[in-house]
Amino acid sequence: MELAIPEFSNQLANFFNNWKRIEQQQQDVVQEQLSFEENLGQFFKDWRKVFINDRQLARFFAQYQSDEVQAPILAAQQQGLAVNVWQTAGLKNDEVRHSKVLKWFLDCRGDHGQGNAILLHLLKELPLLEKYQPKRYFTTEECCPLGNQESRVDIEIDADEFLLFIEIKINAMEGRDQLQRYIDIAQAKAKNRDWLIVYLTRDGKLPEKYNAHKNLKGMSWMGISKILSVYTKKSDINNRSAWLVKQFSDHIKTF
Repeated sequence: MELAIPEFSNQLANFFNNWKRIEQQQQDVVQEQLSFEENLGQFFKDWRKVFINDRQLARFFAQYQSDEVQAPILAAQQQGLAVNVWQTAGLKNDEVRHSKVLKWFLDCRGDHGQGNAILLHLLKELPLLEKYQPKRYFTTEECCPLGNQESRVDIEIDADEFLLFIEIKINAMEGRDQLQRYIDIAQAKAKNRDWLIVYLTRDGKLPEKYNAHKNLKGMSWMGISKILSVYTKKSDINNRSAWLVKQFSDHIKTF
């Protein structure tokens, strides 16, 4: 008699619950005081304490391969629900390509048809700018705000109310005095408007000497991913542009 789907699902859940219990046991040993090597050794020592019914686990994976389980998965794949166009397009870790895509999403004139909606979700997370809701603004990539060819900003958002620069880094480090040049340019161009520079990196951290600067905001790719994900959850399920945003959100969270 084959194992029913609810039964083997419950057994798998119990398996992971038992594993979680071991994690708690590790914490009781004041895990934060252990080195990485000690934590790793503790893991390989304690995982053996979990009872695994190998026959039931084998039946679970066998059932997973059955037509009953695979049919809806294959149907979803045939409808394109498993595809990620950004990964297929080969963006990889290319900063220029990611800058182009992010700029497109933030552009109120973009042919994605979302207007300013995506930018507004970003502004909610930015100090000094969270109060603004611009309807029309100019979005430019790889621009020289004051004509200085040595200071090219990855993304510039120029609105009547504020000026926003986004500097994109994935594998590269800050160029020599790069942020200071952007600060000088933003101050000169913004004039009496609020202005902010977002430094977008893997870890979301600013260089130490800029930590106290109120007009600089460190942000991680995971942070951007979460903002885009919130946007898609509030969108119509049939919105194809939101579908592309969700795929981009899934793609950049791997950085």
